[in-house]
Amino acid sequence: MIVSGSLGRQIVPEIEAWSQLEAIYVFCGNQSVHEQWAKKISKVKGVYTKIEPICQALEIDRQQCDQAMIPVSFSGPDALFMYTQLLKEALLDIEDDDVKSLKDLVEYCRLQNDVDGDEIKK
Repeated sequence: MIVSGSLGRQIVPEIEAWSQLEAIYVFCGNQSVHEQWAKKISKVKGVYTKIEPICQALEIDRQQCDQAMIPVSFSGPDALFMYTQLLKEALLDIEDDDVKSLKDLVEYCRLQNDVDGDEIKK
């Protein structure tokens, strides 16, 4: 979040605990005045009087965030397990007397080329 110095002084203490808020950048005309209150708040990443340094700080933080991301793969054995769990949950959510839903599921499976017809009959 980028805030002005005067707005930041009022609003940042109220919203700093929000978990959705990762970082705050203060853009102002008087750096020394706003650094006094900003240094007390850990989420404030800096107080800036020019836009270029804010852009550079945002780029650095974005790169660090990208590097911290855990890669997620939707292929391979882990994905198969995930999709199996999702299917299981969907099947368990179908009520026993919901015959139409079961028929729809069987019809969908028949339309898929990778499902053996003998398996569907079981």
